[in-house]
Amino acid sequence: MAEPSKKRKGSSSTAAAAAHRRHGPSEAPTTPIHPSLSSPRSSTLFSSDDQRLRYLSQFSSRIILDPKYLDVDFFNDETFDCYQVFQNSGLVDFMSLKLPHYPELVKVFYCNLKIQDDIISSEVHGIPMIIDQSLFFSLTHLPSQGAPFEGTIVDVWKFDYSSHDARRMVCNDQAEMTSRLLAGSLTFDNRIMHYIIVRILLPRSSNLA
Repeated sequence: MAEPSKKRKGSSSTAAAAAHRRHGPSEAPTTPIHPSLSSPRSSTLFSSDDQRLRYLSQFSSRIILDPKYLDVDFFNDETFDCYQVFQNSGLVDFMSLKLPHYPELVKVFYCNLKIQDDIISSEVHGIPMIIDQSLFFSLTHLPSQGAPFEGTIVDVWKFDYSSHDARRMVCNDQAEMTSRLLAGSLTFDNRIMHYIIVRILLPRSSNLA
């Protein structure tokens, strides 16, 4: 029983030796260099090797969602109650921003991002950026404070509150008052509001909203 095993081992060694003579000694596989890190431009994106390696391992393959914006002219010509809600909330300027964006620089910005004491700091092209609340407001026109909510209904109208009536206010006449509220059950105006929220304010990378 031992002899055939030795023959097989010898045959394998012979085959390996023949392959070695034909092709030469094998070389260790090399690690490919990521294209974005081998270009001359990449040398200016980062100020240290640690930044470059972090970008490669955690951010280079991420997808930046295309920006979406609100067509203010369309809403000015139409009558939607939800548009008035966004105006009262101070969100229209932010949602209607339409400016060029640069996905690579966005990824580098988030790669180097740090938040400490409510101050955002990052670095791109070796240029440090500090964003505090006042600068964030001047860039986005978003209010830094909203309406406080403790998870309970306000005293003014909590005794008159009805979950069924609240659903009926936002749903169409054909909607079933089930435990799960679907976008297809909403009235047209509230569906517009839902669409704006999940497409502009809180966008998703998939169609699940």
